[in-house]
Formats: sequence, structure tokens, C-alpha cells
Amino acid sequence: MSVDVPRPPFRRPLIVVLVVLLVALGVVGYLVADDRLGRCDGQEDVRRAADTGECVGVTAAESDFDQPQLGGVMDRIRTANADARTDREFVSVAVFLPMTTVPGGITTQDWVRSQLQGASQAQVTFNRSARPKVQLLLANPGNDMRHWRSVVDDLDSRRDGPDHLVAVTGIGLSLGHARDAMRRLSELRIPIVGSTITADDLAGIPGLLRPAPTNDRQARAAADHVKGTGATTVLLVQDTNNTDLYPETLAKAFRDQFDDGAHRVLEQAQQYDSGLGSVENAFALMMPNICATQADVVFFAGRGRDLARFVERLATRLCRERVIHIVTGDDMSAEQLLSESFKRGLNAGVDVTYTDLADGAAWEADRLKPLAERKFPDTAVQTFLGDERDSATCFRCMFGPVAAGDDGAIMSYDAMLTVTTAIQRASGATAQRVSTTQVLQAFNSLNGENAVPGASGLLSYDNDGSAHQKIVLLMRLDGAGVPTFVDLVSG
Repeated sequence: MSVDVPRPPFRRPLIVVLVVLLVALGVVGYLVADDRLGRCDGQEDVRRAADTGECVGVTAAESDFDQPQLGGVMDRIRTANADARTDREFVSVAVFLPMTTVPGGITTQDWVRSQLQGASQAQVTFNRSARPKVQLLLANPGNDMRHWRSVVDDLDSRRDGPDHLVAVTGIGLSLGHARDAMRRLSELRIPIVGSTITADDLAGIPGLLRPAPTNDRQARAAADHVKGTGATTVLLVQDTNNTDLYPETLAKAFRDQFDDGAHRVLEQAQQYDSGLGSVENAFALMMPNICATQADVVFFAGRGRDLARFVERLATRLCRERVIHIVTGDDMSAEQLLSESFKRGLNAGVDVTYTDLADGAAWEADRLKPLAERKFPDTAVQTFLGDERDSATCFRCMFGPVAAGDDGAIMSYDAMLTVTTAIQRASGATAQRVSTTQVLQAFNSLNGENAVPGASGLLSYDNDGSAHQKIVLLMRLDGAGVPTFVDLVSG
């Protein structure tokens, strides 16, 4: 006869507790592993975005955002940051840029590297002789800046923390996300100096200074140049992507400047939308209209990457016996001019003239003039041309000469120079740490006799934050895609 031994009453609850504990440990383990895997270069504040896989966030050059090609300039910034932190009164300035690139994107690896090189150059030059020293924080909101909000929140938290953030430079692109980021930074009363942003509808954002000539100013220079050639009619080719502010404001500014009764932009523009993709096909479909037009000039209101595709497609047009004269804005980079297909387009009866923000060729031409007639302050230009005896503050010694057609390093230098000038004026002889509000107050003085001697020209900032009567360069591409200096427009 068997006897049933009753089970201990606590056995079932114990099993449940053990199962719950095991599940909890598994969840914790997964979360810890996921957290570690989500970090870039082991950095808490730089993480891989779930939607794009990009490394986004803020770092003092401890992460390269999974962009190994930035290693050289990152090393220089990291070394300069360590030196800056030896000053007990040091402050930080963030370089806010889309530092991760994608194939076919607006930015290129060379563009990002040049922007960082210019900021680094200004940091090192300032820290050699001024106080408080400046640390650079690198802030990446992603290729199209879609992660701007979390990055701005991070920067805001660093004002009162150990980094002592006092300003933001960079931005670099006139995109919708960039405008949103700048407006939020303005609401937070964090000073901003854009490097290569030119869209006209960014004027008037409180606390924003822009050393680059606006689209309106560039369009005026372009329109005057076209009129000077004897051309009277222009066909507009325009990108209608509503997330990009640059093409629309450039097209409007050119039309406003060129139309005057004796000269006109044809009412029917040839449009494409870069946001939809298939841009090459859109340009292919334009070719019959390009050949049929009686316009003297084509004004291209779009990004440099799309201009390269447009020129490539022109090599296939049926009217190759007719020269197509293209005029466009400043959104060109040296990297975009290298492809053989682009050069074939240029050699198929196509010439390209464009406005530019800065270029070493303009310095060389300017130096041939008497000292009183020169437009570029020697103090800034010398750091790029290699005139400085101190190799630590010589751009050529560290990075090589500025590439032809690449204005990013020069404009980024000028943006950072604007901030460091404001920091020094706010701090005065005390060399004490300053705040964001003190830098904002100093921004108001950067005009007239207190203008900043920039490498791209004298920077006297108007009340709307734009550089007053800023110099505009006119450049032309030869058959090999090499930019040559045409003229300098000022006043």
C-alpha cells in the first residue's frame, strides 16, 4: 500500500520566483548588452541610431562617429582639448555638423573633414595666445540632421556641467532640420555661428551670425556677371525638395536680381525633386527642353551633387554643337568635381561658372594688389598660406594646402574665429570663464571698427546676423573640373 507524501506548500511559489528571477536576469543582461552594443567607441554620449545606424551624439573627439577617415583631424582636436582643459577657466564650443555621410548624400567625407580642419585650426591658433582656452565638442545629428533634437538637448545640458559650453558653430547646411535646430538653440539662448549656411530665410534668428554671403548676395553677383556677358534670357533649373532651403531661396533671389525689363528669367522653369530620387532620369527627361530653349544661360538652383549629375547628362544631349552656359551658387566641393563622367560633360560643350564663399586662388590674386586695396586680412590668410613660422598654427603644415574649390575649411575657421573673438572680448583682461549670455552680448559688438578679420574677408555683422557687404567670389571650371578664379565682388 503506497502512501502519498504531500508536496511542500512553498514549492510552487518557489518555482515561480525562480522563473521570474531568471527572466529578469535575462532581460537585464539583454539590456546591458544592447546598451553596450549601441555605444560608439564605448562612449556613453555617442550611440548608434536605431533608424539609420549612424553614430550620433556629442563627444570631445573621443569618438570618430565610425568615420575612420576623420582620424587625423580627430587626433589633433583631442590633443588640443587635453591642452585646453589644463586651463581651469576653459570653455567649450560645439561644432554641430552632419559628420556621417551616405552615398549620394549632400555632404561628402572631404566636406566634413575640411569643416573640422578649419575649426581645429582656429582652436589651436586661439589657444596659443589667448584665454580662456577653448575645448571643441563635436556634435553629430546625422547625415540629414534628423537627430538634431537629442543632440541639442545634450548640448544644452553641457552649459552648466563640466564642459562649460558657451557657443555652437558649424551647422553647414541650409536644411529644414538645421533651421529647426538653430531655432531651438536660439530659444535656449545658446550663441550660434554658421559656417556655410546661406539661405536668406535664416536671417533674423536671434543669436545667429553668418559669415558666409547670403543667397541674395550671391545671386546679385551672379546676375550682374550674366548681364555683363551680354546674355538677356535665362532658363532656371530648380530643385523643389521642400526639406532643403537652399535651392528655393537661391532661385528666388536670382530671379529677383536678374529680371529688370531688359533681362528676364523664363517663366517655365525645369524642375526636379531631389527628395524623390531618380534625379538622373529627371535630368534625362529635361534634355529635349534644354536643347529647344532659346535662353542664353542656364541658372542651376540645386546642390552640387545634382549639378554634377546634370553636367554628366548634358554629354548625351542631341544639341552638343551648342555650348550650354551654366551659372550656379556656392554648393560645390572638390570631391564632386573628380568623376570622369563629370569631366566628359564639361568637355561636351558645357561651361560652368559659380559663386563661391572663399578660395585660395582669390588670396593669391588679392596679394598682387597694393596693400591698401586688398580685401583679405593678412592676419587670417597667413595661417592658411604657410606664412606662419610656428608649424603648430600653420594650416598647410598640419593638413596640406586648401583644395581648389573647397571653401569648408576657410568658412569653418571664420565661424570659429568669430566665436573665439567674442569669447575674448567678453572675458577681457581677466581671462576668466564666460557664459553663453556674455558671448551673446559680445556678438552685438562685432561690427564696424570691431569687425572680425576673417580669412574669407572682413566680417562686420549686421543686426540680422548677416555679414555686411560680404565678398563673393566668381569661379569657373575648366575642362578638367579644376576651378579657376574669375572675379571678386564686394561692396
